[in-house]
Amino acid sequence: MFFFVNQYLLSSNSSVEHAEIKRLKLFKANHTAAKLVTRDFDPIIHATVKRFGLDDDQLLNMFDFFAGTTDYQGQPFHTQDLNLPIDYQVGTGNNFRDVKDGQRLVAQVYFVGGTVGQVDRVDWYDPAGNMTLRERYDLRGYKAVDQFFGQKGENDYERYYRPDGTCYLERYYVQSTQNTPINSLNVLRDYEGRDRYFDNFDDLFVFFLNELNRVTDGTNTFIADRPAVAIQPVQQLTGDVKKYLWLPMNHVDDGQNLLNGPLNGMLQAPLTTDLKKWNGIIVMTEQQARNLRKRLGRKVPILAINGTPAKQPLKRINMNQRTPGQLIYVGRLGEDKQISQLISIFTSVHQQVPTARLTLYGYGAPADVKRYKEQVSQAGLDDAVTFAGYQVNLQQAYDQAQLFVDTSRIDAQPLAMGEALSNGVPVVSYDYLYGPASMIESGVNGELIPLNDQQKFAATLVSLLKDPKQLQSLSNGAYAHLDTISGETTWRQWAPIVESK
Repeated sequence: MFFFVNQYLLSSNSSVEHAEIKRLKLFKANHTAAKLVTRDFDPIIHATVKRFGLDDDQLLNMFDFFAGTTDYQGQPFHTQDLNLPIDYQVGTGNNFRDVKDGQRLVAQVYFVGGTVGQVDRVDWYDPAGNMTLRERYDLRGYKAVDQFFGQKGENDYERYYRPDGTCYLERYYVQSTQNTPINSLNVLRDYEGRDRYFDNFDDLFVFFLNELNRVTDGTNTFIADRPAVAIQPVQQLTGDVKKYLWLPMNHVDDGQNLLNGPLNGMLQAPLTTDLKKWNGIIVMTEQQARNLRKRLGRKVPILAINGTPAKQPLKRINMNQRTPGQLIYVGRLGEDKQISQLISIFTSVHQQVPTARLTLYGYGAPADVKRYKEQVSQAGLDDAVTFAGYQVNLQQAYDQAQLFVDTSRIDAQPLAMGEALSNGVPVVSYDYLYGPASMIESGVNGELIPLNDQQKFAATLVSLLKDPKQLQSLSNGAYAHLDTISGETTWRQWAPIVESK
């Protein structure tokens, strides 16, 4: 069994999770057992996996594992199921409802977004108006945890429950000098016949991973996907297991010499003193693999495995069927992606091609997004630039786009770039480390621009938007040159690991 170890799967995810989702689908298509393993408590995660086209049996969450609810199927839980005292008055509302005893607020019932009145949590208040208890409900219809709060609003203690109401985990907290909760003790109740105690959450997670390995075939492969959370626990696994580190990032600190600069601090030990603890290091491009081999030597295998396996499209969409002048960007909105520079480039393009439109799909820090929107407004481009937010299904966006644009300065592999090409959308991108050069061939399926050459980037976009024949030629090239990122090629790259089990 392959276990891809992460912290969470959210409603809005980064490229780490999107790579995992594509990988899980690839493994399933090739009849190889694999699961996404998540650490954090999440009462809606089983709805989230379905939102991304996965099945429950492709997910294993630590809290589900200890509760014995990995395959639990329940019923929706609504306000009337709370069995509140008959004397309480329940208000109305689509997002939450007040519960009162006369004039006193007793509780507030909050609902899960996107559902019709399914209970997410219930906050209970004492006569002084202080919240003392928060009950959180699993979307599958049972109370999953009680969170108890002190007089100053601090989280003191939590009890986690199975659907039958029995407690399987208790978590205790103390307050830091900044009045933030610090987990001081975790007690796994009656596990395999006895209570087990863990001083911190990381120790509990290591125990979980070892138990997961023990109760399966005991000879599994664990891949540490999200470095900050997964590296240390996976390294501490014992027994006959294989351990791989997946690098979803440049191994060099951003802002340094991106080829020979200092290692990212988070990767310093895993790639030096702890290097031999791994059975291999996985990166997404051969260029990064070569650079790592030069730097680290041959102490462990360093493998290049494409992170965005592409499928041949069900249909081809010609340029004359797409929205004229439509440019799209898909990814995080941040300054490592140089979104402010992209807006400046588009400002120049729009002056020369007034029909051009730019749509940005993705999320970013609120302060960054606010600044980008202000930049658009100051340029008078509110009608030409759209911030479309994070969306799971981008098929219509790709079907209507004429060009995909990327002004990033650093990445490990831009997953959306592969999606764009597989949908016949030519790509214009800076030639940064790592990824674009492994997917784009200038004049064939897009154009590579020297890093930070804004003038050439803008001129290239203008030239293409004014040349429908060249746009169509590049689109044809995008459809035709998918071999290097195809699912078949990607699966062959996995072969050394899969066949070594």
